[in-house]
Formats: sequence, C-alpha cells, structure tokens
Amino acid sequence: MNASELNRKLLFSGYNEVTDFLKNSPLNRYLYKRILGILSSSGIEMPVVTLFNEIYYQCVRVNYDGNPGADLGKRYLSEEEEWVHSSEGALLVFCIVGVLLSIKRNITFQEECFLNELAPYIRDSAFRGFAEKLFRDLRSSEIGVPDCFPVMTCPVSEVETGFTLTKEQHKSFWGLDDPDYVMLKDVWRHTWAVVTCDFSHSVIEQYVRLYSDQDDQLKLISCIRSSFYPKIHPEQLHFLEDLSRRITTGCFEPEGHIFFLPKGSPGLDVEEMDGERSCFPLDAVGVDEDLDLAKRYRLERDELKKQMEEMRKNHAMELARQEARYKSEIKKLQEESNRFIRWPFKKRTSPVFPSGQGADVLVFSINDVAEHVKERFSRSGAEEVCTMLYRFAVEYGSLSEETFRQIDNIVPAILKRDTPRQIFELPNVQQFNNNPGTVVNNGGEFKD
Repeated sequence: MNASELNRKLLFSGYNEVTDFLKNSPLNRYLYKRILGILSSSGIEMPVVTLFNEIYYQCVRVNYDGNPGADLGKRYLSEEEEWVHSSEGALLVFCIVGVLLSIKRNITFQEECFLNELAPYIRDSAFRGFAEKLFRDLRSSEIGVPDCFPVMTCPVSEVETGFTLTKEQHKSFWGLDDPDYVMLKDVWRHTWAVVTCDFSHSVIEQYVRLYSDQDDQLKLISCIRSSFYPKIHPEQLHFLEDLSRRITTGCFEPEGHIFFLPKGSPGLDVEEMDGERSCFPLDAVGVDEDLDLAKRYRLERDELKKQMEEMRKNHAMELARQEARYKSEIKKLQEESNRFIRWPFKKRTSPVFPSGQGADVLVFSINDVAEHVKERFSRSGAEEVCTMLYRFAVEYGSLSEETFRQIDNIVPAILKRDTPRQIFELPNVQQFNNNPGTVVNNGGEFKD
C-alpha cells in the first residue's frame, strides 16, 4: 500500500456506484449533469464515480495537510495524474475542487492557501471557462455547498492488512537480518511519512481522531509505530507511546482540533454569500467583471424597491379616491330616496372646541391645502396628501364634485410643474423658427 492509497483509505475511501453520490444531494445531481457534458466534450475517459471519489477526497484532504499550499504541483496534481492516468482528468478534478471550495461560506486557512496556489494551474488550463461558468452558476443558484466535507474512513482492519508481516519476517524481527524485512519497513516508514507530513504530531493526532472507537485508535497508532526502528526513532516512539497512554486514560479529546481551524476563527477573511467572496480566484479581470455584475444587480434591486414604493403610494391614493367616490354616490342615492321616504338620519355634529379655545384653532380650506401642495410638494409627498384628503372628505361628508376636482388636480399640476421647459432668450432677433412645419424661401428672381 503506497501513500496515495493509504491516504484515500483514511480520508475518503469512496463509493463503488455513482448512485450513492446522487442520493439526497442536489449538489451532486447538479454536478453529475455538468460532469457528463464536460467529459463528452473533452474526450476524457474516466468513470463518473471515479471523478466524484477524487473530487471529494481532495476536498477533504486539503484540511488534513500539515503543509497547506506547499509544492502543490507535485503533491497534488502529479499524484492525481498518476492516480487517474490522465493529465486532463487531473486538471478537471482540481477545477471542480477549486470551485467548490470557493463557493463555501466559510473558508479555512488550509483552503485559502490551497486556492491561492491552485489558481495559476486553472487559469492556464483548458477548463478555465468551464470552471468560471460553474462557479457563477452555482453561486447564483440555491444549491448549497457543505461548510465541512465529510470524511469516509475505511475500517482500521484494512489499514492493518496493508502493514502485516509475513511469518518469515516475524522470525527475523529482532535480528533485523532479513533484507526483505528491512526494505519493507523502510517502505512503511516512507508511506506514513508522506501521509503524516513527516510524522507531524498534530497531523498524526488528526488522523487518529478519524476513528471514534478507542481500540481502533490504538490499532492505527500500532500501524504507525510498526514503521519505526526503536534505536533510530526514539523521539517518535515516545510520542506515540504518550498518545496511546492519553487514549487509554481518557485524556485524548475526541473533538479537538490542532491545525484544522473551525469556522469563524480569528484571522480568517470570511465573507458571507451576499457579500461573499465575489469571484473565483483566477485573475483581476474576473474579479472586476464579477464586481461590476454585483454592482449592477444592487442598482437594479434599489430601482425595483423605489418602484414598489411608488406603486404602494399610488395604490393607497387610488383606494382612498375610490372610497370617496363610493361614499359620494351613496350620498346621492340617499338624497334621491329621501324625496319619497323620510329615513331617520343622524346629522354629523360640528366639532366642539374647549371653552375659550375655539378662536385658537387653525382651519384651512381645501383650496389652501391644494395650492400649497402644488407649489411645494414632490409627487410622492403629494400622493400621500391626496390620500389623506380623500379620507377626510369621506369622514366629514364633503363629497361634492368640486372637492374631488380640487384633490384630483393636485398630482397633474405637480407633473406639469416639474416638466422640463425650453426657454429662449433672444434680445436681438428679427425672425426665429423653432422646428417650423414648413419652410418658405422668399428669394428674389435671378437676373443676368
């Protein structure tokens, strides 16, 4: 088992059928349709399930990298190319991975470093247009991208199987005189060194935390320890023994995070999706285009809000006007009916002012209000005043046609007032035609 195989077993062992990815996942169903199109147009021969397994493995792997963003070409792209046997296929995998990580609402430090180093590879690839369009379509849709991609760890017994000694190798365990055993041990040590970033203590702890069962954690530590020589690696063996002791005594925090920063950690430049990271990190041109698009959308949104407010005011004024008209017609019908039948009718009482205060009450006629509004108010304010006047007309029974005419003329007068006019100042002009309908030439007759 080499390092690439081991890492996949630990982080994302994957599915055997693509239908397992499509169950209850709008994101995967959307990606499936886009993947089918790009595979057929680019001529890449790769099973879709393999592509999905690689996408999710790389999305998980980024956050378990002890050297985030370092040597991306060799450690990620070259390894992926060997795994899928296609350089174009490897680039396609990382184009989709880059899009998914860029869409996330919260981004970790590892992901930020990874995206910065990945951008030049995508920018120079044949899949740049596909990646940019996928990014825009996903961001504008309601399909969510998980903030934390789930791991899919294989049973620890599968890891143990890859590092099991043969019976002959067990016989020579203490003597170390079997060259095959020594070579195999070196292979194991190299494999674990690659996976754990040269036996980084924090990385090892993160991999051990992939298993929740205490026995599985101890078995994984035993696999790592089997690659060490006691006399050559005393410091590493001491760390693994201490880690085993912490696990058995219950002092190993199951949810601890060493280098995987949680969401919202200080120092992370995290933006939310409507003020989210505005672009897929390829170049400044893409940034400017997306920023311009966002600015245009905001302007359109503000304009629509303004139109909605105007429609609301117009609607309120029209309702008040119709109500006043309705009351006026009812009053006319009542007057007509009173000619033949006398109905009990309760007159509206005049307002009663407190003693000695009647003279202090200021009363305006509707003419005064209408003229003042025509001169000083905007259309929006005038519509609100008209709504108020219609309601007062109904409340106080002032339902004559003259009242309605005064109110109805307010808004047209303001529109006429605000209409742009052409003013010509011509102090010394004998004749001036402004767009004449006909042109008359009064020229004299030509004579030799």
